[in-house]
Amino acid sequence: RILSAFYGILKPMDGVTPYRLEMQAKVGIGDAKNLYEYWGELLYRSVIDDSRIIINLASKEYSKCIEKYLTSQDRYITIVFCELSGDKLVTKGTYAKMARGEMVRFIAENNIENPVEIQKFDRLGYSFRSDLSSDSEYVFERKIK
Repeated sequence: RILSAFYGILKPMDGVTPYRLEMQAKVGIGDAKNLYEYWGELLYRSVIDDSRIIINLASKEYSKCIEKYLTSQDRYITIVFCELSGDKLVTKGTYAKMARGEMVRFIAENNIENPVEIQKFDRLGYSFRSDLSSDSEYVFERKIK
C-alpha cells in the first residue's frame, strides 16, 4: 500500500492529481489539528493484515502514522538505505527514495512474502548488511564507485 497525506491509502494503479502536502500540515478538518490526527488509526488498519508483518519503506514522516498504533503482535521491519560518507553511514534522500521504489518493484517481481527474502535485494548498488541489521531493521549499503 502507498500512504498519501491527501488521499490516505492508495494502490499502485490509483489515479491521483499532483500535490504537495506534508503529514504534519495544519488542517481544519473536524477536530483534527493535523493530518496525523485526521487519519488516526485508519492508515495502520489499512496496511496490517493477518500476517501481522509490515515492511516499512516510508519516510520518517509517514512512518509515524503507523508506528503509533503498532501492537506487540506486529512485526515491523524498517528498511534503511545508506552509504559510507567519510567514516560513517548516512542516508542520502534522493538515493533512498529511488531505492525504496526499486525495492517495491523487487518485492512485487519476486512475489516476496517472507521478509528474509528482502535481504537478497541488490539493485542500484545496494546490498544487505547483516552486521548492521536486526530483526526490526534491515540495513542496505550503497557502494560508491
